[in-house]
Amino acid sequence: MFPLLAALILAAPPAVPALAEISAPLGHIGNVVDALPKGGVSDSDKLIAPQWEGCEPKGIYLMRFMGGAGRALEQLQQSLDRAPGSEKRLFGRKAVLGEVMKQLSTSRFEPKLSCPAAPLGDGFKLELTSTPKKWCDAKADAADGEFWFFSGKSAAAVISVQKGATDVCKPRLSTVLFDAKGVARVRLHADWGGAMSATLVGERCQVVDYVLDPDKQVFTPAWKSCKR
Repeated sequence: MFPLLAALILAAPPAVPALAEISAPLGHIGNVVDALPKGGVSDSDKLIAPQWEGCEPKGIYLMRFMGGAGRALEQLQQSLDRAPGSEKRLFGRKAVLGEVMKQLSTSRFEPKLSCPAAPLGDGFKLELTSTPKKWCDAKADAADGEFWFFSGKSAAAVISVQKGATDVCKPRLSTVLFDAKGVARVRLHADWGGAMSATLVGERCQVVDYVLDPDKQVFTPAWKSCKR
């Protein structure tokens, strides 16, 4: 029996590293949905103002959301750093989130849309795994839907803006951040009528979901397979 037991132990996949929890808040998005300014704003702010029926006009500052996503990237990297070996197991190499951060920090909005439209889970969560192969021009006055940001000629991030579910007036934002090869690596979902969550997208169909534990006020990580 011993040789068989030894063979089974050797054949078993190694245990996944236990990632560190992230204390709330995840990212810094408290100023993303705000009152419309009395004066003008810089084009770099990328302010939109959805006109949803029955809702008081509010501004959604997309560049603020990108800045908040940058803070979330730092927290996600720290979670990986506290579990030696996790980064290589998930991505197959190190510095992937650093690459994503570099893309994000040099990105600029461009009026483009993915063709066809990016798939959404739960009515607002982007589920992209890579950048689109085909692009369409976006409306210059679009106030919801997809908003794409490019670093040079490479797509670095996309934000989807959707109306609320239970409360239509509470927006739901979702973003996907890409590495330099156009592979989706981070998904962040922010529901102003609910909670925020995040997913790290790795190789070999591995993902790590970070979900808020409201009692402990921490985001708890869980290794999963992307297969359903």
